[in-house]
Amino acid sequence: MTGRVIIVTGANSGIGFEAARTLCEAGNDVILACRNEENGKAAVEKILQENPKALATFLQLDLADLASIRKFVEDFHAVRKNLNVLVNDAGVFLNASDTVRKFTKDNFELTMGTNYLGPFLLTHLLLDDLKKTANENGDSRIVFVTSSLHDINFKFNRGGESFDLENFFLEKDATYTGRQAYKNSKVALVMNTYSLARKLEGTGISVNCMCPGFIPSTQLTRHASLYSRFRLKFIVGPICKLANISRTVDHGGEMIKELSVNEKYKDVSGNYFKDFEATESSEESRNEEVQDQLYELSARYCHLEGYEPLDAPAPLQPQEEPKTPSKEEIKEENVTEENMKTEAEEKTDVK
Repeated sequence: MTGRVIIVTGANSGIGFEAARTLCEAGNDVILACRNEENGKAAVEKILQENPKALATFLQLDLADLASIRKFVEDFHAVRKNLNVLVNDAGVFLNASDTVRKFTKDNFELTMGTNYLGPFLLTHLLLDDLKKTANENGDSRIVFVTSSLHDINFKFNRGGESFDLENFFLEKDATYTGRQAYKNSKVALVMNTYSLARKLEGTGISVNCMCPGFIPSTQLTRHASLYSRFRLKFIVGPICKLANISRTVDHGGEMIKELSVNEKYKDVSGNYFKDFEATESSEESRNEEVQDQLYELSARYCHLEGYEPLDAPAPLQPQEEPKTPSKEEIKEENVTEENMKTEAEEKTDVK
């Protein structure tokens, strides 16, 4: 389907860029919503170089800043376009073993704020636009990009904890790791998909989420330690490719495109997708009571109309930056063949 107006967050690289590029090829009007203006405009230019007739534009958006999200919505309304599809792709994965929290401008733990609360607010500020389009055309869509890591039973999460709304920002002592924060943000996205789909039933807006699979070539782990990035690029990534358990940027981008515009998925809502097929998400993500509690808590943190506002407490003290391993430490790290195989198995289907 062509001629749709589609917002893709995090579209300057990875599967977001690939989705934006292919959606433009199909004749859609795509807005690349990116935090970094230089990178966002460069992505638009790259699309236009390949396809001079592409309808690709850039709007600045920082999902770690609620004021930036509200400004983005104002900027979008200023261009006076209808909105057919919102793709929430942007995300961050900090160093998995890091135990020092980082924060957004609104004092949210950085991973939860960027990966979940930012998209939550953005989506709700654009709901009226999506409802208007659905009312006129009978179809508008919301797509959240999540991960198999939302599942507490996934091998990579071993030793982690279940999602706890009373420890939403992992503020309790000795509960924060980069891995736990990422897992929590992704299960929150799955839960939000289900609760929002129920709330929008009958409006013509479909809401789905998807796991694109383990794609080593994206910039998702750009904040990880030097050693982690080295290991992913030169050890885990190649092993997963040989074992045929990793996915490509093309694969992830195609999944986003299909869920966004393919008639096959019209009126399909409230699903978790892997490899283009609806599948069952983790047990904890399907708890409707927690889904509803999470929705209300999120609405309060994002100061949605009709909910009592709730502000995140300021950090008690400045947070120190985690130490990055030296080149010598990387060289000294003993990674056996058996370790590499185990890591490859653990990272199957990880975004």
